[in-house]
Amino acid sequence: MGVRMLPLSQTTGYAVRALRCLQEPGGHPVLVEEVAEYTGIPRSYLSKLIHKLAKKGLVIARRGHHGGVVLAKPSTEITLEDLSEAIDGVAWRKRCLMGLLGCTDAAPCVLHDFWHETLDQIMARLRSVSLADLAQNHDPGVERFRANHGLPDQRTQESAPKPVYVMAAEESLTHEGVCSPETPARVAVSL
Repeated sequence: MGVRMLPLSQTTGYAVRALRCLQEPGGHPVLVEEVAEYTGIPRSYLSKLIHKLAKKGLVIARRGHHGGVVLAKPSTEITLEDLSEAIDGVAWRKRCLMGLLGCTDAAPCVLHDFWHETLDQIMARLRSVSLADLAQNHDPGVERFRANHGLPDQRTQESAPKPVYVMAAEESLTHEGVCSPETPARVAVSL
């Protein structure tokens, strides 16, 4: 089957990039400032994002002299669905593909059944792709961070990578020159 395009927010993309910089549970905490510096994610925005991820139980954030952030569970157990749900919620799943407000199971639009079938495939794929799987994709900022912090190259660690293609598109720039969190990124997932 071909590749489908799924709109996920730029913030979900930021979450993937940031979490790839973190150590597994029990590892050494990483400072948010350092992750922001290497990934180019605005520091204040990343701080809010990390707080949101901590509330959802995906990361553990500690304050103070020996503070920082680590993954709350192994990267093999954090799925793209977990990240999408933590960042974007679940409302997008209930929206009509055509944008019709009156589209329901009782009064469906012409694409209603198609969307539900496709959504089932998308959700299965989001559940099957872990943060560890996404680590197989090239990201110079994350790789530089990991190398400079003595962390192993995630792309050379032994695992059976699943084909996952992530690409950002249709990004608008704000007056500060950074991508708007509300701008949809496009994440291609093979179904």
